Amino acid sequence: MSVNKDLHEASIVIDTGVLVEFLEDSELGKIFSKHFLENAKFERYYISPITDTELKYIFCRRIGYHEAKKIVSDFLIDFIICSESNLRDDAFRLKCNFPISLADSYSLAVALILNIPLCMKKEEEIQNNIGKLSSKVKIIFIDDYM
Repeated sequence: MSVNKDLHEASIVIDTGVLVEFLEDSELGKIFSKHFLENAKFERYYISPITDTELKYIFCRRIGYHEAKKIVSDFLIDFIICSESNLRDDAFRLKCNFPISLADSYSLAVALILNIPLCMKKEEEIQNNIGKLSSKVKIIFIDDYM
């Protein structure tokens, strides 16, 4: 097996909903930790810059700006945040072609550009388009591990 293929298989994109579950220590968050964060197979975790922003604002509303920024920034220290400028065209194309959130289109764009799987929670707008989306990106639903 080539080194590049090994690097490819050791990487995954994580969507905001999954990270919220983890930070809230929910059952889905524990499943995510067990199957992905604690899994030696995965060495690199990618997120979009929108995921970083979403996490911060979700927790800002609960615990305040400074505390949310610190907790989320500390948590994401080992995650690779892809450059937004590299994602724009693919995110825009996905958003244009599918009735999905802008945040989801950015997570999908990361997975598409890097050709690695995307881990996310099941959401109606993704489920309604899963046939066409899964032809472009491998989507792993954390809910399927329950």
